[in-house]
Amino acid sequence: MKKVLLLAGLAGMVAANAEAIDVTPYVGLDANYAIVDTDSSHSISSKDKSVSAVIGGRTDRFGLEAFYNYGLKEHKATHDTRISGWGLDAIVYQQLGCSGRWELLGSAGIANYNIKGDNGLGRDYGLAERLGAGLQYAMTENTSARVMYHHAWVNGSKLDSLDEFSIGIRYAF
Repeated sequence: MKKVLLLAGLAGMVAANAEAIDVTPYVGLDANYAIVDTDSSHSISSKDKSVSAVIGGRTDRFGLEAFYNYGLKEHKATHDTRISGWGLDAIVYQQLGCSGRWELLGSAGIANYNIKGDNGLGRDYGLAERLGAGLQYAMTENTSARVMYHHAWVNGSKLDSLDEFSIGIRYAF
Protein backbone atom coordinates (compact mmCIF):
# COMPACT_ATOMS: atom_id res chain seq x y z
CA MET A 1 0.00 0.00 0.00
CA LYS A 2 2.88 2.34 0.80
CA LYS A 3 4.39 1.73 -2.64
CA VAL A 4 1.11 2.57 -4.36
CA LEU A 5 0.81 5.83 -2.43
CA LEU A 6 4.42 6.72 -3.17
CA LEU A 7 3.97 6.06 -6.91
CA ALA A 8 0.70 8.02 -6.93
CA GLY A 9 2.43 10.94 -5.24
CA LEU A 10 5.29 10.88 -7.76
CA ALA A 11 2.84 10.70 -10.66
CA GLY A 12 0.93 13.65 -9.20
CA MET A 13 4.13 15.74 -8.96
CA VAL A 14 5.07 14.97 -12.57
CA ALA A 15 1.54 15.71 -13.80
CA ALA A 16 1.45 19.01 -11.91
CA ASN A 17 4.61 20.16 -13.71
CA ALA A 18 3.49 19.04 -17.16
CA GLU A 19 2.24 21.77 -19.46
CA ALA A 20 -0.56 21.06 -21.90
CA ILE A 21 0.22 21.88 -25.52
CA ASP A 22 -2.38 24.26 -26.91
CA VAL A 23 -2.99 23.46 -30.59
CA THR A 24 -5.15 25.79 -32.66
CA PRO A 25 -6.72 24.20 -35.79
CA TYR A 26 -7.29 26.33 -38.89
CA VAL A 27 -8.44 26.23 -42.52
CA GLY A 28 -7.31 28.42 -45.38
CA LEU A 29 -7.49 29.31 -49.04
CA ASP A 30 -4.57 30.45 -51.23
CA ALA A 31 -4.21 31.89 -54.72
CA ASN A 32 -0.93 30.69 -56.30
CA TYR A 33 1.29 31.70 -59.18
CA ALA A 34 4.04 29.24 -60.15
CA ILE A 35 6.99 29.28 -62.53
CA VAL A 36 7.95 25.79 -63.73
CA ASP A 37 11.44 24.84 -64.96
CA THR A 38 11.91 21.63 -66.93
CA ASP A 39 15.05 19.65 -67.66
CA SER A 40 17.41 20.73 -70.44
CA SER A 41 16.03 18.24 -73.01
CA HIS A 42 12.59 19.92 -72.93
CA SER A 43 13.70 23.51 -72.23
CA ILE A 44 10.17 24.69 -71.54
CA SER A 45 9.53 27.31 -68.91
CA SER A 46 5.90 27.66 -68.02
CA LYS A 47 3.72 29.73 -65.71
CA ASP A 48 0.74 28.37 -63.81
CA LYS A 49 -2.12 29.76 -61.73
CA SER A 50 -3.83 27.65 -59.09
CA VAL A 51 -5.84 27.70 -55.88
CA SER A 52 -5.09 25.73 -52.72
CA ALA A 53 -7.29 24.50 -49.90
CA VAL A 54 -5.42 24.24 -46.60
CA ILE A 55 -6.02 22.56 -43.25
CA GLY A 56 -3.61 22.79 -40.37
CA GLY A 57 -2.86 23.15 -36.72
CA ARG A 58 -0.38 25.32 -34.85
CA THR A 59 1.04 26.17 -31.47
CA ASP A 60 2.68 29.49 -30.64
CA ARG A 61 5.88 28.60 -32.51
CA PHE A 62 5.29 25.50 -34.68
CA GLY A 63 2.65 24.09 -36.99
CA LEU A 64 1.74 21.44 -39.55
CA GLU A 65 -0.22 22.29 -42.69
CA ALA A 66 -1.69 19.98 -45.32
CA PHE A 67 -2.73 21.38 -48.70
CA TYR A 68 -4.42 20.41 -51.95
CA ASN A 69 -3.45 22.51 -54.97
CA TYR A 70 -5.78 22.67 -58.01
CA GLY A 71 -4.36 24.06 -61.27
CA LEU A 72 -6.45 26.48 -63.32
CA LYS A 73 -6.48 26.68 -67.10
CA GLU A 74 -6.94 30.23 -68.37
CA HIS A 75 -8.34 29.53 -71.84
CA LYS A 76 -9.43 26.30 -73.52
CA ALA A 77 -7.75 27.30 -76.79
CA THR A 78 -4.31 28.12 -75.33
CA HIS A 79 -1.44 25.77 -74.60
CA ASP A 80 -1.26 25.96 -70.84
CA THR A 81 0.35 23.94 -68.10
CA ARG A 82 -1.78 23.01 -65.11
CA ILE A 83 -0.20 21.95 -61.83
CA SER A 84 -2.18 20.08 -59.19
CA GLY A 85 -0.91 18.35 -56.12
CA TRP A 86 -1.01 17.77 -52.42
CA GLY A 87 1.50 17.90 -49.62
CA LEU A 88 2.47 18.55 -46.03
CA ASP A 89 4.55 21.43 -44.64
CA ALA A 90 6.09 21.93 -41.20
CA ILE A 91 6.00 25.64 -40.31
CA VAL A 92 7.95 27.74 -37.82
CA TYR A 93 6.40 31.04 -36.63
CA GLN A 94 8.39 34.01 -35.27
CA GLN A 95 6.52 37.06 -33.96
CA LEU A 96 7.72 40.45 -35.14
CA GLY A 97 7.29 43.51 -32.94
CA CYS A 98 5.44 43.93 -29.68
CA SER A 99 1.87 43.80 -30.99
CA GLY A 100 2.07 40.13 -32.03
CA ARG A 101 0.10 40.79 -35.22
CA TRP A 102 3.00 40.23 -37.64
CA GLU A 103 4.74 36.86 -37.93
CA LEU A 104 7.67 35.69 -40.02
CA LEU A 105 7.18 32.16 -41.40
CA GLY A 106 9.58 29.45 -42.47
CA SER A 107 8.44 26.13 -43.92
CA ALA A 108 9.83 22.79 -45.06
CA GLY A 109 7.82 19.95 -46.51
CA ILE A 110 7.07 17.42 -49.19
CA ALA A 111 4.55 17.48 -52.02
CA ASN A 112 3.33 15.29 -54.85
CA TYR A 113 2.81 17.40 -57.99
CA ASN A 114 0.83 16.36 -61.08
CA ILE A 115 1.56 18.38 -64.21
CA LYS A 116 -0.66 18.37 -67.27
CA GLY A 117 0.75 20.41 -70.16
CA ASP A 118 -0.40 21.11 -73.69
CA ASN A 119 2.96 22.68 -74.58
CA GLY A 120 5.07 19.56 -75.12
CA LEU A 121 5.26 18.42 -71.49
CA GLY A 122 2.33 16.04 -71.67
CA ARG A 123 1.55 14.50 -68.31
CA ASP A 124 4.13 14.21 -65.58
CA TYR A 125 4.25 13.81 -61.84
CA GLY A 126 6.89 13.87 -59.17
CA LEU A 127 7.60 13.96 -55.48
CA ALA A 128 9.13 17.25 -54.36
CA GLU A 129 10.99 18.68 -51.40
CA ARG A 130 9.85 22.24 -50.56
CA LEU A 131 11.32 25.16 -48.65
CA GLY A 132 9.44 28.39 -48.08
CA ALA A 133 9.39 31.76 -46.37
CA GLY A 134 6.63 34.26 -45.79
CA LEU A 135 4.89 36.87 -43.72
CA GLN A 136 1.56 36.63 -41.89
CA TYR A 137 -0.64 39.40 -40.47
CA ALA A 138 -3.36 38.71 -37.88
CA MET A 139 -6.34 40.86 -38.93
CA THR A 140 -8.49 39.62 -36.02
CA GLU A 141 -8.02 37.01 -33.32
CA ASN A 142 -9.19 34.25 -35.72
CA THR A 143 -8.38 35.60 -39.21
CA SER A 144 -4.93 36.05 -40.76
CA ALA A 145 -3.64 37.10 -44.18
CA ARG A 146 -0.51 35.41 -45.51
CA VAL A 147 2.06 35.90 -48.29
CA MET A 148 4.43 32.97 -49.02
CA TYR A 149 7.17 31.89 -51.42
CA HIS A 150 8.01 28.21 -51.92
CA HIS A 151 10.79 26.64 -53.95
CA ALA A 152 10.27 22.96 -54.77
CA TRP A 153 12.83 20.54 -56.17
CA VAL A 154 10.67 18.15 -58.19
CA ASN A 155 11.91 14.61 -58.77
CA GLY A 156 9.87 14.10 -61.95
CA SER A 157 11.00 12.78 -65.28
CA LYS A 158 10.64 16.16 -67.05
CA LEU A 159 10.59 18.69 -64.20
CA ASP A 160 13.46 20.27 -62.33
CA SER A 161 11.97 22.87 -60.04
CA LEU A 162 8.98 24.99 -59.23
CA ASP A 163 8.86 28.52 -57.79
CA GLU A 164 5.49 29.27 -56.22
CA PHE A 165 4.20 32.62 -54.94
CA SER A 166 0.97 32.59 -52.94
CA ILE A 167 -1.35 34.96 -51.12
CA GLY A 168 -4.04 33.63 -48.85
CA ILE A 169 -6.23 33.81 -45.81
CA ARG A 170 -6.47 31.58 -42.71
CA TYR A 171 -9.33 31.15 -40.25
CA ALA A 172 -8.50 29.63 -36.83
CA PHE A 173 -11.09 27.89 -34.64
